[in-house]
Amino acid sequence: MTTEPGDSPVTAIPDDYAPVGAGAWFDLAEGHDAGKKLFFWDVVLTAGGLVPTAETSVAVPDLPVVLFVHGNPECSYAYRNVVRALRERAVSGDLSPPVRLVAVDHVGFGLSDRATHEAVPMDHAGNLDEFVTALDLRDVTLVVHDWGGPIGVGALLEAPDRVTGLVVCNSTVFPMPFVGPTFDDYPIDWLPWADFPRVTPDRFWPAVASYAVFRRPAGAYRVLADLLRYLVRVEGLGRVPDHERAARRVYYQQFDDTWNTRASKRLVRQTRYWGHGNTFEDSELGTRNTTRFYRRINGRLPGAWGPAGREVDVELVFGGWDPLAKVPVLDQWAGALPQAEGHMTVLEGVSYFVEEERPGRVARAVVDAGGF
Repeated sequence: MTTEPGDSPVTAIPDDYAPVGAGAWFDLAEGHDAGKKLFFWDVVLTAGGLVPTAETSVAVPDLPVVLFVHGNPECSYAYRNVVRALRERAVSGDLSPPVRLVAVDHVGFGLSDRATHEAVPMDHAGNLDEFVTALDLRDVTLVVHDWGGPIGVGALLEAPDRVTGLVVCNSTVFPMPFVGPTFDDYPIDWLPWADFPRVTPDRFWPAVASYAVFRRPAGAYRVLADLLRYLVRVEGLGRVPDHERAARRVYYQQFDDTWNTRASKRLVRQTRYWGHGNTFEDSELGTRNTTRFYRRINGRLPGAWGPAGREVDVELVFGGWDPLAKVPVLDQWAGALPQAEGHMTVLEGVSYFVEEERPGRVARAVVDAGGF
């Protein structure tokens, strides 16, 4: 662990990026990213607010943990409003503290080191497993969004007894059903999300990323028209929209790097094969195959966290404007983890980035899954 920053391209760091005094970097020792630093923050939520874990007087090993795992094209800062909502609950008495909160940035995102290859969920899961093992996190309520699903679930299934609760926001670990909308026809049938990396020059990817996180539900042509206007405003005029200006700058600047951009684009390309696995060529690592990673998750998940295993508490909160919010995907979650029945919420008229749009609802799911 160190307080010495890595080589992230993010320079406009908001004051609330991490709770005061709680941010640090974890040195990775294994895998393709050995030698790189992961940024993380670690606090104890008390009735009085947030206290850095290193400064608290409570017995930290005995505390339940909430672990936040982000997806693409975001970073741990995406959970800032969820943390704020949890803090408000603790202050008002709607949550029984103390609870330990931990969040981490993947390599190539946020304040972590820059990527040096086109990392995919199995890479980030390996890094997260190393991190969780080093901190010896237990009694974990795992909160995942987007690619954070296979990353977080893939990592924690290496030691499944660490987990007691699971909150899923617009994510899956299962083979994406080819029924209804998919990332091959959403949000525009002739320009699906999976093809955006192919038609978007690298120099415009930071703007596309910061636009996508705050895109609200709209018709296909409205989405495209607004994106073009956004590119002109941000790239041409240098004007960042007022709404969540600090977050947009973070999401933009993290891709002011060639390899971070390539890694983010690779994840978007992977949406076409979500949960199925695929083979692709990485210019640094050669031929890569993700199929085994997903098969391992699907093989282990029901027995580890379903009724035959720990039967962890599960809460699903999905924004309805998203192919992952369709019934066949929800059925897959309920099939693997039957205890999720009755605990699945689809918020119609809400975007894919539900933790940005409805943080209070996600916070409620964290409290319910964690039993706080």
